[in-house]
Amino acid sequence: MKKLSKFLGSWRYWPTCIRFMLRSDLGISFAQRFAIIRDFYRITLSFENIPHYQRQILVFAEAILQQPRESRGVIIEAGCFKGVSSAKFSLIAKMTGKTFYVFDSFQGIPPNDEAHEIYGSAVTFEEGDYAASLDTVQKNIREHGDIDSCRFVQGWFDDTFPDFKEPVAAAYLDVDLVSSTKTCIQYIWPLLQPDGVIYSQDAHLKDIQDLFADEVFWREEVGTEPPTIRRDNKAQLLYVVKPG
Repeated sequence: MKKLSKFLGSWRYWPTCIRFMLRSDLGISFAQRFAIIRDFYRITLSFENIPHYQRQILVFAEAILQQPRESRGVIIEAGCFKGVSSAKFSLIAKMTGKTFYVFDSFQGIPPNDEAHEIYGSAVTFEEGDYAASLDTVQKNIREHGDIDSCRFVQGWFDDTFPDFKEPVAAAYLDVDLVSSTKTCIQYIWPLLQPDGVIYSQDAHLKDIQDLFADEVFWREEVGTEPPTIRRDNKAQLLYVVKPG
């Protein structure tokens, strides 16, 4: 009964799901699009307190599916919590034949002194928030996604990203902190392939919005001219596309 209530309570996302299923420009059949929606909801109904919206995951899935199949690059998720979104993304990785890298400390939020604001209200992210073990994440993906598509990179982003050299097709950031977002962008952008994308699920945080809009950050710390900052307000996502 709880699952039925949860499913019916998600009615506001049904138009997004229907639109996804009706799209003909994603390089997959209607049956495959239907299977994605079915599997995403199956995963959603298997967990409580999921820190993402279905629309957010579908928007990123669309961005991956729209890329030519022959295009180079892996998929990255930075910040995975319990691996619910990871399980969903792993199915898209399998469908497109791409390798999916999951970056996380598996210890939660790192030590920080950042103070954030969400819609005018103060919020902080404490050390250890959103912690889940690597074993937990792998178990959830193994049961609900495609573990064979995944590679796991454990550690703080400052320690792990400098050694990562794979070309990147698409990256999804859910890292909460400005410092973590900076690190991800600084190291992912040079690896991002033409027409590749970086999405941030932290668009509801004013300081993250300000970081994306900071031209000095892009020029001096990333080493590129500031890209066009795009926003999907319904999905509460910020994203950038690397010029082709």
